[in-house]
Amino acid sequence: MSEAPEATPARHPVVPRALTVLAVVVGAVAIYLSGPVMGRVFVGLAAVAAVFGAFDRPRQGVWSRVAIGLLISAVAALGGHLLSDDFGVLYVWLYSASDLAWYLKLANLWGGDEGVLLFLSALAGLGALRLRRYGGWAASGALLITAFLAMGATVWSPFVATPDAERAAVESQGMNAHLINGWMTLHPPAVFIAFGLFIAPLGAAVQALATGEGPWREIATRWTRYGWTVLSIGLVAGMWWAYEDFTFGQFWHWDPVQTAVFVVWALATAHLHTLRRYRPNGAFVRLHPMLGLLTGCAAAGSLVITRLPTLASSHRYVGETSWPWLLAGTGLLLLATAVAFALSWRRRIDARSAGEHALLIRVAAILLVVCAGVAAYHIGEALAREWRDVPKPDSLKPFFAFIARWSSSAETERLAAAFDQWDIDRFSIDRWLAPAGVLIGMVGGHYFLPIASRWWRWGLSTAVAAFAAVTALYLSPVERLYGGHGMTSSATTAIFPWLDALAVAVLYLALSALASGIVTVIRHGRHRIALRYALPVGLVHAGIVLALVSATAAGVFDSYEQRQLSYPGDFAVPQKFGDYQVSVRFDGDGYLRDGGRGEEKAAFHAIADVDWSLARDGEVVEAAQGRTLYRDARPPTPRGLGPIRLMCAMIDYRYARYLSGDRQVMDPFIHRGLWRDVQVWLPAPNYDEGEDGPEAVESRVPVVLKVFPMMTWLWVGMLVALAAAIAAGAFEIGASRRRAGR
Repeated sequence: MSEAPEATPARHPVVPRALTVLAVVVGAVAIYLSGPVMGRVFVGLAAVAAVFGAFDRPRQGVWSRVAIGLLISAVAALGGHLLSDDFGVLYVWLYSASDLAWYLKLANLWGGDEGVLLFLSALAGLGALRLRRYGGWAASGALLITAFLAMGATVWSPFVATPDAERAAVESQGMNAHLINGWMTLHPPAVFIAFGLFIAPLGAAVQALATGEGPWREIATRWTRYGWTVLSIGLVAGMWWAYEDFTFGQFWHWDPVQTAVFVVWALATAHLHTLRRYRPNGAFVRLHPMLGLLTGCAAAGSLVITRLPTLASSHRYVGETSWPWLLAGTGLLLLATAVAFALSWRRRIDARSAGEHALLIRVAAILLVVCAGVAAYHIGEALAREWRDVPKPDSLKPFFAFIARWSSSAETERLAAAFDQWDIDRFSIDRWLAPAGVLIGMVGGHYFLPIASRWWRWGLSTAVAAFAAVTALYLSPVERLYGGHGMTSSATTAIFPWLDALAVAVLYLALSALASGIVTVIRHGRHRIALRYALPVGLVHAGIVLALVSATAAGVFDSYEQRQLSYPGDFAVPQKFGDYQVSVRFDGDGYLRDGGRGEEKAAFHAIADVDWSLARDGEVVEAAQGRTLYRDARPPTPRGLGPIRLMCAMIDYRYARYLSGDRQVMDPFIHRGLWRDVQVWLPAPNYDEGEDGPEAVESRVPVVLKVFPMMTWLWVGMLVALAAAIAAGAFEIGASRRRAGR
């Protein structure tokens, strides 16, 4: 027998709610005015209240409100310190600056390790408050997670006073230059909110797996869908941001943190696929809650990877890190998962999933878990090799020999040490994921086929599989289209046959999913399930396939060309780059404070107002005005390394990451076309200090032009998938409410 959900607590009248809000405001003001000690005290008391709430079920509502009130007060107070430029608080001094826009100051709530811990603990507390309505172990589990995170935020507190010596040296450290971007207000919080949605309800998942009781099915219907959607929005925002940022210049690189987030996304996707057929004592009785638990554990593990300094990564917090504490929390979640799984075998369950469709869902979920496992394995492999001090092969250090020829011996030694640090072997991970993607495409395509006859269905799937094999072994369209003008490596060309088969398999999935939705609408057009669920589900899969195919095309068929131009002689004169001509004219230049981190020089960026035009085959495809931006506080290096180094950094993001750190930034001009995007990377010229301020001087300026086909369709596919997922999720959540009688 499954435990009935507890009755929804009665809504409180307006006056007590107003008093609660007033108490939070008073608490925030008290923390703000009283100095660093009170903030740490509030967070510590919140941890204690959350522990009491987890075990004192009769008064759980009171304890949970106390905990979340204290945590929200602390978050609001930290936001006040950031907005008011209170550099007496070390966290503000480390991550913010008076020249930043207000929204970037506020975004520093998640700009450092300590702020993220506080932010996550408040999210978990809000989750606990929301989960109380379901009963079972849901709220207790969320409160324990809240307590654990709040304890971490007490030890690694954002409310610490800035030492006098630090304040005397400089007003503030400023913000990482690469974070001075509007996407900072969306990408990180979306990922963290999604992680909170996956982690907070794990108490209910443990109960469901161990006992078969509790409200897990109803919770998962909402929280997993919300989490997957918000995480996907965060990933799309991050990809767009990376595509426009100097340290990436592309949309995906299997950075260790990206890889860890992919593990979470793949597990959450597998979890969603088992959701509709899950029954507490029937179909997917172990697999479904197990996937929910693994998704939450992976989210916690991703937070560890973000803070672990072992691997080379562009997603890295500076200063003191809480990774040991978060690693311990991840270990506890994994232990709870293992215990619940062991207990699940003590009860008799009819877990058979009848029918071909149920079997295909199980296979698809397992394949997605395999994809997550491949990514997790490569993270573990890189960590093990770094810890064992295994030498990194030259194949994973492109351009190093080239740039070493232009470096001084001291810089070559420093670069060699930096590039010896391990990161993810992205070529190996692609080699393993491609076959898994082929199988997922074939299984999904067969599942969605709107054909009643089993023989016809299997016959068509067999024919598609044969065509995929013929395409990979004989037709070889990817190899035929490949021009060899971009960043595609020999390791990628080696898996071209798998990419051929992958294209056939996922297109089969997309067409089958769309056909299934259309047939359902034709047959049951008057029924709301047709338009509100069946068609959106088809569009979700079609959108993801469109994004995957477009991303593969952009990554394989890209091209680049670099030129070194003389300033000012080569400017305002059309310069030929392959099929394109680029003309740039500087209208003005100067220095502008922007709050970037670094020494006095690095706290400024050199800007130039630019008129630029892009022509192809003699026809202007874009002409616009904009700004090029360039920051570099390092002195010129021997033998003209500066321009060469910058050119390599524009070509390969790893050089930008190592050579620029958080002190060098460029923004590209991007022409976004229907079938191809063109990036023009142009730094401002060098500057000297003149009598009237900085003046641009004659110099050599590296210019890089990159072409990425199909980029527009990558974003279109993502948006279609997200919009359709929201529509399908809204239908499922509404159906869940109707089943629950709410």
